[in-house]
Amino acid sequence: QALWIFCGSVARHFPCRLSCAIAMVSREVNSTPDNNFWLWGTWGKRVIKAPFLTQKVPGRIRDVIIGNNFIISLREDGNLVSWGEDKVGCLGLGTEFTSVQEPRKINFPPDFKGKVVDVQYGKHHVLALTSYGKVYSWGDNALGQLGLSDHQNRYEPVAVEELRSYTVVQILAVDGMSYALTSHGMVYAWGDNKDGCLALEHDKASVQKPEPMMRMKETVVKRLAVKDTGSSSQGRGKTIIAFVEFAEPIAEKDKIGGYENPLGGSDSLFQTLLNDDQEKDIFEGVDLMRRVMDNTQDWWEHLLRVRHGSPYSDNPLQSDDLADKKEDDNCTAMQLDTYVGLDILEKASYELDMLIQSAKEQLLEIRQKKGTKNVKFMLSLFMDDCKLRREKIRRTVAARQLMQHKQGISTHPVPNLENAGGASPEDLLNKTTELLSTTLHTVRNLRTYDLFTRVLQDSLGEIIECKLSVVHQQMQTIKAKRGDRADAALPGLKVIKERWTDLKRFSIYNLYQECQLRGQGISFSSDDEMLAFLTSSSDAKIDQIIQVDRDSLVSRDTLIPSLCYEILTENAELRKMCNTYQLKVLLMKEGKEKIHRDGHRSSSAGSVVSYGDQ
Repeated sequence: QALWIFCGSVARHFPCRLSCAIAMVSREVNSTPDNNFWLWGTWGKRVIKAPFLTQKVPGRIRDVIIGNNFIISLREDGNLVSWGEDKVGCLGLGTEFTSVQEPRKINFPPDFKGKVVDVQYGKHHVLALTSYGKVYSWGDNALGQLGLSDHQNRYEPVAVEELRSYTVVQILAVDGMSYALTSHGMVYAWGDNKDGCLALEHDKASVQKPEPMMRMKETVVKRLAVKDTGSSSQGRGKTIIAFVEFAEPIAEKDKIGGYENPLGGSDSLFQTLLNDDQEKDIFEGVDLMRRVMDNTQDWWEHLLRVRHGSPYSDNPLQSDDLADKKEDDNCTAMQLDTYVGLDILEKASYELDMLIQSAKEQLLEIRQKKGTKNVKFMLSLFMDDCKLRREKIRRTVAARQLMQHKQGISTHPVPNLENAGGASPEDLLNKTTELLSTTLHTVRNLRTYDLFTRVLQDSLGEIIECKLSVVHQQMQTIKAKRGDRADAALPGLKVIKERWTDLKRFSIYNLYQECQLRGQGISFSSDDEMLAFLTSSSDAKIDQIIQVDRDSLVSRDTLIPSLCYEILTENAELRKMCNTYQLKVLLMKEGKEKIHRDGHRSSSAGSVVSYGDQ
């Protein structure tokens, strides 16, 4: 079945634009009104016997709506303008403008995005479709044709909330009925449903909000159309058609005035003889493509041997010989990520880095050569695949490290009364506090590579902080039982102290010292690049502290005044500002030193240390 036909014949008055002719006049956009279109035929109760030239709107026009006594024009820039008279709100200019002589712009709500790409007019209501796939409506709503869950007229555009979660690709307004086609091929209908003409699964006289046409759910509708049938005994009727199989647009060469070849072009490509230099370029390009493809093939085979970072086989019905190929251990990609050692994953990430670097050098080598468009595309695809696999490995490493801390994997067991060995409860709680604090610092220092592991890191940090607060509270409870002085607010203050300690550790100077002491092999092309990296790393760590405080229900203690937390957050923001200021000062200082030293770069370590101490 190639199309759906529904709604039968609708014997009601339909928009006047169907009974009058419009001839568009194309002109350039100016600040003054242009020759917009010619108009003739039946317009309401009038008959225009001679073509009338409309000169109202500046710029080009994509479409117009002709009402009984008004016109709405869709401009090339996606704005709507209207003029004329309408008492039910079709002008879209508000209740104070129901009659205007000159075109006025129709304003949309503040949440409006994009531009209008289509506008439809029913009997007395208007629908507009935006480039973001959202629908707006205004005008008469006696039959619910605006889709706003009521029968109140609207004098300005209002978003159809029922369709906000969908991407609408086409709209239709037919008399008192409205239709919308979504990107998933589902048709929604609302408005006048007398005699069941909306073709829904019920016979309510009016439908106030969009409802899916479930009888067509088994097929994907590609396009909607309305056709005049003239079969109604009460007047001209209309039939709605929903195309299931819709032909592709007509090719340029098949359109009226189309040609197989560009005007003035050769009928055959081989009629043009090649000179020696052109032939040399072609053969060099072919040879270069062969060599690059051989290199890429070797890299790809090495990539498959690395195995780690490959996509998961989440579709059992689809088989990929290369992706599903298993080694002798018969392990899947999921099993490798779950059980292989972290050192092996780090080694795989390093090998992927080497492959990316090799492909990048190859790309730089052929960048200036002719005829290498396909080769560049192939190398770019290979590099993207390697980068995606490397990112997947990094996410796996970060997630597994966090999982290990979450599961309590540590060299020292958590102290408890069973293995106390005669120690007092205070000693046990102190050991627990020390272990939790160390774990918290370790978790917050782990490097994350994506949003998932960062959220997991923040959540795990909040859990450890809550556990620390509980341990501190237990210590205060023990003191109270002994008759010593106890402070119920002290646990919350200690958590704030932990965050304060972390904030001080996340300065640019401390991060630089950690990189130097740990011997991290991070290389930079310039001092500017190194300083920018340290600043972004420091800001990212500080943002973690700020983000934790935003979950106030979990992260804040009820007995601690909110001012304490706000002061800590304010200090974190100030530290970020200081980082930015410090980076600018360092760059300015370095620029002056370069001028005085004839372009020689100053020592980056000395710059960071001297300003970091300040």
